[in-house]
Amino acid sequence: MKVLVAGSRGYIGRHIVSTFIEHDVDVFTFQRECSSTKPSDKNVIAGDLSLRGSFDIVINCARPHWSNYSPVEIAEIERKLLVELDTFASENAVKIHTSGTWLFGHANSEEARQFEHKPFHMVEPDKKTIADILSRNWHIVYLPSLVYGGQSCQLKRILDELPESSLTIATPSVGFNQYVHVTDVARFYLTLPTQTTSSVRQHFIAEQGGFSPEDFASLLQRSQAVQDIKKVSWDEFRAVNGEDACDVERFNLTVPVSAQFIQTCSVRHYIEQNLVNYTQKTNQ
Repeated sequence: MKVLVAGSRGYIGRHIVSTFIEHDVDVFTFQRECSSTKPSDKNVIAGDLSLRGSFDIVINCARPHWSNYSPVEIAEIERKLLVELDTFASENAVKIHTSGTWLFGHANSEEARQFEHKPFHMVEPDKKTIADILSRNWHIVYLPSLVYGGQSCQLKRILDELPESSLTIATPSVGFNQYVHVTDVARFYLTLPTQTTSSVRQHFIAEQGGFSPEDFASLLQRSQAVQDIKKVSWDEFRAVNGEDACDVERFNLTVPVSAQFIQTCSVRHYIEQNLVNYTQKTNQ
């Protein structure tokens, strides 16, 4: 089995690569351009003709950062990448694209079960991308907005960026968020190719349960991962963070988790066991 991974240097991609390698899978990484720092015969460069049509599994975890591009630009860059990756897939390859639950930002539970996209503004152009690649037999894995754990933990990075270890939330808190550990994500990608069916092409993965923004902030404070919670009105929150941030803060959806997903971690346990006195340790 030969696997090609795009976005292998990113947070999720690097864990997927490591997990496949640990299970003796032959892993290649896709690069948009040749890198002089890490030359390797396992790097596949965009435009390379030698390995076209030769991969049993193709995984995309790459996505331009929202701070550098507009939503339309991100969608166009991603579309071109997915077209390129298609050329490396064998005829019966399993192709997996990483997406997020913000595509269901304005959906209710029934609409989510039917995979009916009602996206937030910042991912609206992704609707066309998803429809296009579903027609080309890609699988879509929808991740929660927060993935944590492993190397370069996303949650720890967020906490590091908080001014004076103070977390601001809009009140009354009306959202509901789910989470997933990065190693559980990687294991799902490992097992998905052996469990696929022709009728199921879209997959939600997330831990059972979740938290409102206020409850999650309280959990962080009790574990001393943050020192202070600043509660502000929705108008104050919008004025500082913008409407897109308000959409995320209001996001309220329990996704129908794939029956193939196996949860081995929980964000509550991770915070209580790994983030106690976290800010104090990082400041010393």
